[in-house]
Amino acid sequence: MRTRLSRERIATVALDLIDKDGLEAFSTRRLGEALGVEAMALYHHFPSRAALLDAVSERLVGAIELPPPSTDILAWLAETVRRYVAVARRHPQAFPLLATRRFNTEPALLFVERVLAELAAAGAPPALAADIFRGVGAFANGAALADLAIRSGPALADRGIDAARLPHVARASRWLGATQAKRQFEANLAMLMVGVAERLKHRPASSGRRRIGAKKTRSVTRED
Repeated sequence: MRTRLSRERIATVALDLIDKDGLEAFSTRRLGEALGVEAMALYHHFPSRAALLDAVSERLVGAIELPPPSTDILAWLAETVRRYVAVARRHPQAFPLLATRRFNTEPALLFVERVLAELAAAGAPPALAADIFRGVGAFANGAALADLAIRSGPALADRGIDAARLPHVARASRWLGATQAKRQFEANLAMLMVGVAERLKHRPASSGRRRIGAKKTRSVTRED
């Protein structure tokens, strides 16, 4: 008996295919085969391939379990970044969808809404909240993509670097590989939170009720 098609089932199977074979190999024809239907049947549920990929992105965003509200906005943001990057490790083939596409659906935008709401509760006016969201998001996407790249290839120190031509790369190569990635991620995340704290410290007068304490940034550090 053929399983009834739905937007949810199509998006779930699409994500499974991308996880397995990668974005470059993904096509509506292959998705139709996996679902046991003609590719054209998918367009009864999604008007375009772009809309289908938006639905896949929506499922990836839905996999991010945001931390509960905290009185420390820096700790909350830092933990949110960790959980966002963790999605890249669980879905390395599909994650570039999050890094390269705008959030175009309401369920995906609910993630944005939650982050902006936390920043508003910390006293950030809309313009500042948007700036911080963009900055933190750029860091999270870059860190996640860099992590995937580091894990997918040989260590820099094992590539036979010509120390005469690239002396500084050669000397630093042992610290530019996967073994240092987690430490560097946490160090760079902490530096980012110092910048966020500085922006919030000099925000326009508001009724923000939450603490802005950089010393608490790492209080929710956990092993991934």
